[in-house]
Amino acid sequence: MEDKFSELANTLRDLINSLEEFEKTKDDYKKPDIRARQVKVLSLGKIIGNTTLRHTLKLLDDIDEYLSNPQKEKFTSLIKDAIKLQNDLWEL
Repeated sequence: MEDKFSELANTLRDLINSLEEFEKTKDDYKKPDIRARQVKVLSLGKIIGNTTLRHTLKLLDDIDEYLSNPQKEKFTSLIKDAIKLQNDLWEL
């Protein structure tokens, strides 16, 4: 199970990097990569379960909202949430 925690943390890091790149460019061609990482995060969150899944679902909803209407405030908030979740996973 420890492998799943670190895989999710690493995938979150990749997702954060993709979101940061999208924020800089606003390039719609980056969205499929972000969506693919969201699917992987969701799958891993379901395997781990409980609190992690709840936080993961909220984060993914926030990402969907941001991609629909990219605003700097939403971006900043979701990056903070993703980093917090990632840090929580490393503590587990």
